[in-house]
Amino acid sequence: MQIIEVDEYTNVVASVLKKKKKILISSRPSSKKFSGFYEFPGGKLNTGEYLIEGLSREIDEELGVKINLNKTYFLKSYKIIQKRKKLNLHFFLCLKWSGDPVGMEEQTLKWIVPQELKKYNLLKSNRKFTNYLLRNIFPTTN
Repeated sequence: MQIIEVDEYTNVVASVLKKKKKILISSRPSSKKFSGFYEFPGGKLNTGEYLIEGLSREIDEELGVKINLNKTYFLKSYKIIQKRKKLNLHFFLCLKWSGDPVGMEEQTLKWIVPQELKKYNLLKSNRKFTNYLLRNIFPTTN
């Protein structure tokens, strides 16, 4: 009998909420790892949860808003390994929601123009996505 090791990746969803020419980033709560860093709102999926389902739940839990699924678009996924954690990151763009975002976990929320992203201490795991955003979704026009 052969034992097969299954590579288990934790699925994580995050969204860029865009309002006019600004996007939302949030600080990591002081009670969680990497507090002091900024990220795009989101979190881990529950077992059996679809990506969009988990995104909707996480945004509601973290920001107290209901995203409009008809105005939420998948942008990019990639896998990373951080020490012993294997993460499968999935990023979305949300253009419409109901309610006003509030830091439900006492995190700081900032509306910034995308080009300001590099001024913030973003999670290392978000760098690839941030570069993608600035190059493909919000390119600078001179």
